[in-house]
Amino acid sequence: MGKIVSLITGWLLLFCISAVAQQPEGKAASASTGVIYGKLLDAQTGKPIEYASVALLRPDSSVQTGMLSKTNGDFRFENIPLNKYILKINFIGYETIYKPAAPSAKSGTIDVGNIKLKANVKSLAAVNVVGEKPAFTMAIDKRVFNVEKNLASIGGTATDVLKQVPSVNVDIDGNVTVRNGAPTIFIDGRPSTLTLDQIPADAIQNIEVVTNPSAKYDAEGMSGILNIVLKKNKKAGINGSVNAGATSLGSTNGGIDFNLRQEKFNFFINYNFRNRKSPMTSRLFRKNLGADTTTYTEQLEDGDFYRKFQTGRIGFDWFIDNRNTITISENITGGNFNRYNNQTVNELNDHQQKVRYGNGVNNTLNGFRNYTTQLGYKHTFAKEGEELTADFTYNYATGDNSSNYSLQYFDLSGQPVYDPEKPELRYGSGEGTTKYMTAQVDYVKPLTEKSKVEMGLRSNTRKFDNFTNTYGQNYPSGDFTLDTALSNSYHYQEQINAGYVSYTGAKDNFGYQVGLRAEQSNYDGETRLGKKSSYKISYPISLFPSIFLSQKFKGDHELQLNYSRRIRRPWFRDLLPNIDYSGQTASTGNPQLKPEFTNSFELSYLKDIAHKHNLLVSLYYRNTNNAITDFYVDTTLNLNGQDQHVLLSYPINASTRNSYGAEFTVRSQLTKIWDLTTNVNIAQTKIDATSNGNNLSNQGFIWFGKLNSNTKLPWNLSLQVSAEYESKQIMPQGEREPNWSADAAIKKDLLKNKALSISLGINDIFNTDRNLAYTSTSFSEQENYRKRATRELRLNATWRFGKMDTHLFKRKNNKPKENDNAEMGGGDNF
Repeated sequence: MGKIVSLITGWLLLFCISAVAQQPEGKAASASTGVIYGKLLDAQTGKPIEYASVALLRPDSSVQTGMLSKTNGDFRFENIPLNKYILKINFIGYETIYKPAAPSAKSGTIDVGNIKLKANVKSLAAVNVVGEKPAFTMAIDKRVFNVEKNLASIGGTATDVLKQVPSVNVDIDGNVTVRNGAPTIFIDGRPSTLTLDQIPADAIQNIEVVTNPSAKYDAEGMSGILNIVLKKNKKAGINGSVNAGATSLGSTNGGIDFNLRQEKFNFFINYNFRNRKSPMTSRLFRKNLGADTTTYTEQLEDGDFYRKFQTGRIGFDWFIDNRNTITISENITGGNFNRYNNQTVNELNDHQQKVRYGNGVNNTLNGFRNYTTQLGYKHTFAKEGEELTADFTYNYATGDNSSNYSLQYFDLSGQPVYDPEKPELRYGSGEGTTKYMTAQVDYVKPLTEKSKVEMGLRSNTRKFDNFTNTYGQNYPSGDFTLDTALSNSYHYQEQINAGYVSYTGAKDNFGYQVGLRAEQSNYDGETRLGKKSSYKISYPISLFPSIFLSQKFKGDHELQLNYSRRIRRPWFRDLLPNIDYSGQTASTGNPQLKPEFTNSFELSYLKDIAHKHNLLVSLYYRNTNNAITDFYVDTTLNLNGQDQHVLLSYPINASTRNSYGAEFTVRSQLTKIWDLTTNVNIAQTKIDATSNGNNLSNQGFIWFGKLNSNTKLPWNLSLQVSAEYESKQIMPQGEREPNWSADAAIKKDLLKNKALSISLGINDIFNTDRNLAYTSTSFSEQENYRKRATRELRLNATWRFGKMDTHLFKRKNNKPKENDNAEMGGGDNF
């Protein structure tokens, strides 16, 4: 780690020195002449402004020379006499800017930086500009889902948001897949210890979906990257919003978002709280295939899942000058996720007649705290597109847990049964900590207008420590003793070091990018309770190449072919040899699990039709070696001195997984008030796996569809309707039945400038969202039904406030407005 930090620090210093020392292209200033250059940008969009008038005035206001800004917003005056000058910049629709510039014998070359022109509100007052950011935008290599336009997830969490995103599947347990594969989930482009249920939907700006990332991105994730971009306002002056809501199930939420931007500083702070209640039901029905007889077991659970948490974020941007920016932020999240379940177990004979039953509880309480510190630096060079960025992220999370489990059997007359089975009574508690550090530096160097080189380094370090003590009651003494089968003390650590380089070029309408990423990973784990064991695995440098080829055609359509190599490393819970037991089922990790490697190919076609319809068609193929999948086995566990017959699941490495399919995404602006996004994915998957000599291979055809409709109605009303369908899913030892659900929401904008919005939504309109799976082994056939969320009404209100005042802290009558512009130059006059 020390070597990596030293390397990153050295590289950062090297580029910072070069940033200071670098001279812009063009003729150097002589001893008696100077050079003045800069760039014009739109203050709101950040885009270059071309053909703006730039005049160089002498102190007496006479014109020395002038020019029009270039296509990229650049302007440059060379071989001008050393003197004090004033730049006068004006363009139709923008306020006139005055900026002083004085090349001298000491500093003959002056970079006046990025000069941002603000729209002239008075001159545009008569123009009615109508335009909104769409809910979903598509590019050939990335899709962006605008969360602010999504009504169904207001008042929810990131899990609710991802359910609305095309290409993304989320099951009732919050597990996320893209094209039937697990993606890597980032927050603001970096790893995090936060779970999706710990991120408020109201704190998210957009979701970026990258199905086949280039070498610039982490190689982790079989089906690409999902990047959750959090809100960070940068509007001038004071602005923000306040929101609050409640649901029909008794859930509540609220929050505030505040931003202050003046001159060289941008300060932001937001706070959100969530109190969610979600009923849970499950039914497990198993056919036990014995050597001489067949019996049946039915396990029922019914309860509630409570999620209470608060999250706050505070930070600031310091615009040191037009070329250098430092950002610091802190995120704090804390709360409790508690599950309360009543359970019933019915044991049946071969005629499915009840012979006895058991009642009890299965409760778990979990508390957590998460702290995320981010430090970022960005330097932009005078040459357009050249920039250096560096950042450091530190996540520190703590957690505590407790459990209470009981199961008492009774005969058909209601009398307790003690022999041969004993009543089960256990309780436990534990805690853990996670530390996650990420350091990264990236550099982009344009070579020509159509070519550039990108390179970077990243180092990730994660440490996890956890212990859980579970005590079971012994009979007939009634004493509680430590149950080592359900207790653990575990340490896990991993470090991943990576570097990449890529080259992008183009000739006419043909573009290409080739890249190579190198990653080195080391991880080790140790159990410190009961039968102690440890492992230490060091993977040498693995190479992850990527190739992107694109061809643009006349008529706004584009074809792209790309390839990348991906990796999925086992998560620490996949490796943790701790048993999680509930009634007749149990799960554990596998310390022998290895990473899986995937070769991913994708052919995509994007067509824009009259700027109203966008069509994206993707054909893909993924070949995975050492594919990670779940394995189920009937076994007997000795828990607190009692033999329990359970169905145990744990992850294994299959030989291969091959998946190929097609994805169709169409976004249509059908009318001025109605847009529709449709996403359909079809795929064929085959898994080849063996365990203990058993052939676990399986294959099948699957498809997934999602529909999102947005309609603007009269009286400032907006209506959104979304629905999704997921076909049967295959597993090595079974299948999961189809699933579908639908949501709807309506929003009303009130007050001047639509400052107040009221929304009413209903999730899972037809109460159909559930999980139903069938699993078969040599000794059992099992049906597992689970349902977590039910139909729910959500009512939310949002009030937005703000004043775009760029002179908030300036004293009145200080200077004329024109002189203020001359002094501040408009460059950082936000």
